[in-house]
Amino acid sequence: MYIDTFTSQGKIFDQVSHGSRVLEIGCGSGRLSNLLSIWKQCKVYCVDKDPASSFLAKGKCIEIINTDIEKSELPYENGSFDHIILVNVLEHMIEPKQVLMNLKRYLSEDGSIIYSVPNIVNWYSRMMIFLGKFEYTDGTVFDRNHLRFFNLESGRNLAIDAGYRIVWLDVTPSVYLYKDKLNFLWYKLAKIWKNLFADEFLILAKKQN
Repeated sequence: MYIDTFTSQGKIFDQVSHGSRVLEIGCGSGRLSNLLSIWKQCKVYCVDKDPASSFLAKGKCIEIINTDIEKSELPYENGSFDHIILVNVLEHMIEPKQVLMNLKRYLSEDGSIIYSVPNIVNWYSRMMIFLGKFEYTDGTVFDRNHLRFFNLESGRNLAIDAGYRIVWLDVTPSVYLYKDKLNFLWYKLAKIWKNLFADEFLILAKKQN
């Protein structure tokens, strides 16, 4: 099973410790959880509020809970996980900062929260708005289910305001091609001019001491 290092899932996969205890919020089909279980021997638990996603993820993690984390508490002890992962989930939340604050107690002493959020101010979004276009779509930064929008500063402040310290920050390129050398060039541009060329911001943060 292949995982692309230029995608948010690929980059987050690289940040997860071998054999660690992982909670993935908004697991979708369970692909990342499955990769972590098989390739890194992680003990992965999943949460998703979509029944269809919960069905698809069955068998790819130890347990999957079908619930909305903004409305209910999770049945886990304090300090249960070394990593809590949210891949493109927080933009769908009513109060994403509160979600991060609530999840903090489930982290082990040196545990980390790892999340990605889409970038609303990259060149494509700017061009569309400049041309007077703002059409809701499925699966893009203009997704019809997005409740929150982020640039680099607000994506970073989400963790800081929730009481975390940022340990790692990365991006994915806003142009994705099927040649690694070209993807690498776009990735380098996104690393230098994050707001302009990044598609997503990825952050790993730990609890403040």
